[in-house]
Amino acid sequence: MLPSTSIPAGRGRAGAAIKISAVPLPPIGHDSPFEQLMAQTNVYCYSVDYQTGRFRYVSPGIYRLLGYNRDTWQFSGPQEAFRQVHPDDRECVVKIYAEIKRELLHQPITARGDLSFVFTCRMRTQQGHYLHLSHHLSFPNFDMRGRPLADLTLVSDITALKAPHYCQLLVQYTNGTGEKTVVFSCSPTVDFSRREIEVLQLVAMGLDSHEIGRRLFISYHTVCTHRKNMLRKAGVKTPVELVGWGRGVGLV
Repeated sequence: MLPSTSIPAGRGRAGAAIKISAVPLPPIGHDSPFEQLMAQTNVYCYSVDYQTGRFRYVSPGIYRLLGYNRDTWQFSGPQEAFRQVHPDDRECVVKIYAEIKRELLHQPITARGDLSFVFTCRMRTQQGHYLHLSHHLSFPNFDMRGRPLADLTLVSDITALKAPHYCQLLVQYTNGTGEKTVVFSCSPTVDFSRREIEVLQLVAMGLDSHEIGRRLFISYHTVCTHRKNMLRKAGVKTPVELVGWGRGVGLV
C-alpha cells in the first residue's frame, strides 16, 4: 500500500554487517491453482517490489473484496492504493510503516526474516463505502545489506468484528521471542458535549430516541438534535457508523 522502500542495511549481532543472499519470489502465473483458489475467497494478497515501488502481484480476490479490477489496481501502483485509505487513517498508516521500518532496523539482519506484521486500517471500496481491513505483512527476501526486496501481504475484512481501534499494529516474532501490539489513534479530535456522549452511549446500548429522552429527562426532539449534531461532528451518516466511530475513539 505505502511500502517503506528505504530501510538501511543495519548491522549484525557482532557489529559487522552480515550478508544475506536475495532470493526472489517465484512468479505466480494467472492460471495457477493458487490464483484459482484465491479468486474464490473474500481475501486478496499483493506483493510490492521495493526496488521499483510497484506492485509485483495482486491477486484476483481484490475484486471480490473491494470491487476493484486487479489489473487496473496493479498498474496504478501503491500510491494510488494509499489514496483509498480512509482520510482519518492515512496518518496512522504512515506511522505504522515507520514503526515497521524501526522494528526491522532494531533486529539483527539475520533475524529480520523472522518478523511478521499485522496492521489494520479502513479502505474505500469501489462502491464508495469503507471496510475495516487486516493486513498480514511479511518480508520473504532481502538483499545482501539486509534491505527488503519485496513484501507479501494478505488482506482480509474484519469489519464485522467491530474492533475498538481502527489502526493498530501487531509485531510477531516467529523465532519464539513473543509479540507486541502498538495502537495508533489518529482520528481527528471531535468536541462532543457531556450530554452528547451520554446520548451516544445509550444509542450504543440499543435504545431509541424516545427511550433515551425518558432516561435522560429530555425531549425526543432534543435527542434527535444531539444525534444529528454527532453525525455531523463525527463525519458519518448512520447511527451504526456513529457507534462504530465512538468505539474507535473510546467514547463507547
